[in-house]
Amino acid sequence: MTIDTAINKAGMQRMLTQRITKSYLLIGQDVAADKAQKQLDSSMALFEEHLGELEEFSPTPAITDALQNIRREWNKFRHLAIGSPEHHQALSVITDGSRLLEMCENTVQLLEAHSSKGKGELINISGRQRMLSQRIGMLYVAKSWKVTDEALDKAFLQALNDFDHALQRLGTSPLNTSEINQALKEVTAQWEFSRSGFELGESGHYVPFVIQVTTESMLKKMDKITDLYVSLEAS
Repeated sequence: MTIDTAINKAGMQRMLTQRITKSYLLIGQDVAADKAQKQLDSSMALFEEHLGELEEFSPTPAITDALQNIRREWNKFRHLAIGSPEHHQALSVITDGSRLLEMCENTVQLLEAHSSKGKGELINISGRQRMLSQRIGMLYVAKSWKVTDEALDKAFLQALNDFDHALQRLGTSPLNTSEINQALKEVTAQWEFSRSGFELGESGHYVPFVIQVTTESMLKKMDKITDLYVSLEAS
């Protein structure tokens, strides 16, 4: 594993925490439950696999400590996430998933700081967009399941704004190739078309299946872009 692939995989761990939580909430609402169950299972397996690879690669004691903290939190979170989804447990799953997300975020920052390449920041930002696509979807699904908490509404708006700002930041990078610029253009077009749909819930009309499809598409597009940044020549 190289430092660039480590940043990418650690960044994907952030996304998986939100994808697991979103899948739990979809199963609980019986929205595309079979597909959500498959995504839950595959996401948990991938998180475990990546965590093991990152633990083996760890280049500094600080990163090793951060990964040990993730391992402890992951062991608690996964037991909750594999349980039969219950509405009264939903907020606990969201809270624990968000705590694990913060730990994964910290590890990505440590890895980026260890990298001497300018593209490390772009891999981080682009990879974080994958997480935000799933966090937006997860928080929307939580709202549609009537999981009420003032912090969730604030987190939802923050995720929308973060995705928007990061997309603009990536679009201005001088390291972008024509292929990256074209891919970003496609994501931006979808984002501008879809964002209004995320806000339909304000009227009490929720479309969790539509949002699930939309955020999956955003995830795939941002995953491709992140891989393109990983493949850039050292800079």
